[in-house]
Amino acid sequence: MPFKPVHSYTRTRIADVVSDQIRALITSGALTPGQRLPAERDLAEQLNVSRPSLREALIRLESDGFIQAAARSGFVVSDVTAPLVSAPLAALLSQHPTASADVLELRHGLESLATGYAAERATPSDLARITDAFNALKTAAIEPKRTHIAEHDAAFHLAIADATHNLALAHVMHGLQELVRESMLTSHRLVDYDNDVEANLLAQHQAIFDAILARDPPRAREAAGAHLDYVSTLYRDRLLRLSKPEAPRHPAKNQNPETTP
Repeated sequence: MPFKPVHSYTRTRIADVVSDQIRALITSGALTPGQRLPAERDLAEQLNVSRPSLREALIRLESDGFIQAAARSGFVVSDVTAPLVSAPLAALLSQHPTASADVLELRHGLESLATGYAAERATPSDLARITDAFNALKTAAIEPKRTHIAEHDAAFHLAIADATHNLALAHVMHGLQELVRESMLTSHRLVDYDNDVEANLLAQHQAIFDAILARDPPRAREAAGAHLDYVSTLYRDRLLRLSKPEAPRHPAKNQNPETTP
């Protein structure tokens, strides 16, 4: 963790120094949305401050919306854009199910940009996280029921977004996390987890992963764009099938099937 020991100040409150340091780490992208802060005791030791001073700083950061209480105690970095972007947009799209194509267009732009930046800027620790996320996705893709594949699909793309070290891009991607996850879940359900299609999707993720490891931004952007183009084709094919009226299975009443044109 990138925390620095806090030294005694005569005119500045320790809690202010601590909260300013954590806020700066969030602003710089060193702490990413959803990342858990160390346990209170460990964090106090790393910062070289008392636990009461640390608690005061954490309470202030929570009230300002930079961190939020975690499910099993402790704190995680907040997705600051989620209440402003994801919730209203999800509500809008729920009223217009065919707007899934709009989500795909948004993902195409954001993820192509993110993948290129990640190939250029990812640190060794970023690459380790992306590798872990890809391996989890790969494992989920070969499971018979593929129960958690959409979740791991989203986690892979979010790990890439974090590796851009672009605060705005990372927070927007995390803010849209639930929307993106639902989009991915819809994509996999659309093809009923077809083995051939899932193999194609995994191969496309492999191409994205390989391009990032190779530090090749143009190839990475091209791989991300090809992946989203393929998913868009799946959506279009599905909509075409839904728009075609089904042929009647039985002749209408009082009609002779042999003479009906």
